[in-house]
Amino acid sequence: MALPAGLIRKIGNLAPMPLTAQRLLTVINDETVSLADLAKIVEIDEALVSNTLKVANSVYFHRGKTVDNPRSAIVRLGATNLFNLILGQHLRQLSIPAPLYSLSENELWLHSIEASLAADEIIRASPANIPQVAKVAALVHDVGKLIMVRFAKADFPSARRFARERNFHLVEAERELFGCDHTEVGGVVAREWGFPENVTDAIQRHHNCPLEDSHPVLDTVVVANLVAKTLAAGLGAEALNLSVDPSVRDRLSLDTSRFRRICSRVEGRSNQVKQAYGVQ
Repeated sequence: MALPAGLIRKIGNLAPMPLTAQRLLTVINDETVSLADLAKIVEIDEALVSNTLKVANSVYFHRGKTVDNPRSAIVRLGATNLFNLILGQHLRQLSIPAPLYSLSENELWLHSIEASLAADEIIRASPANIPQVAKVAALVHDVGKLIMVRFAKADFPSARRFARERNFHLVEAERELFGCDHTEVGGVVAREWGFPENVTDAIQRHHNCPLEDSHPVLDTVVVANLVAKTLAAGLGAEALNLSVDPSVRDRLSLDTSRFRRICSRVEGRSNQVKQAYGVQ
């Protein structure tokens, strides 16, 4: 289904990805990039230096020794975690209360953060070969909701009633009533921001069931979204109104026990994030 032309124009006016994040995105999968190259990107931004050091010395990343300079912090975090640190802050700045989805300002942002944390834990727990960029995809999987909230003139209570009456998922109700859904909008944003194709595809298809021609990034985002929803972050009106292809679990070799451990670890890390940002 094609997006309404007016919405596409509005997406083009979305606040662009921060320049620092743009530069980091070009080097995440470039093995020739050196520590010095990454440090040069970080050191020009005083606020980023402060946040990088703060995260590198957090409970999760701490390695028994406090780091006090950007280069050491970058070594500890890695390019992908550094990129998500920058982009996560940008998403929070873009976030507004989301009555369309019955979400508060922080809930929409926190759901994205928890999905990214879940992707990190899935990469650690699964024997599948999952690229680090899956954490980026999980962080931005619902970026289309930011646009729907800002620009879609929609009566979402009607969409919920429509979904109940027709036994639809809410993403299907979005398509029927608004002419598009947040995954389609998110795909356009991802291309505007220059994300890799596997990230864009994961954003566009994370609600598809069954999943055809899937790949590790998409599978990871599907499960990461489920983890975040299981922990009740960003549930809003959507709740657990979604289907998950069971083959995803098989491809990632995630049984019930592993899934529960992932949820537990994400919950602990999420509490640390909330403390760091003063979120209740």
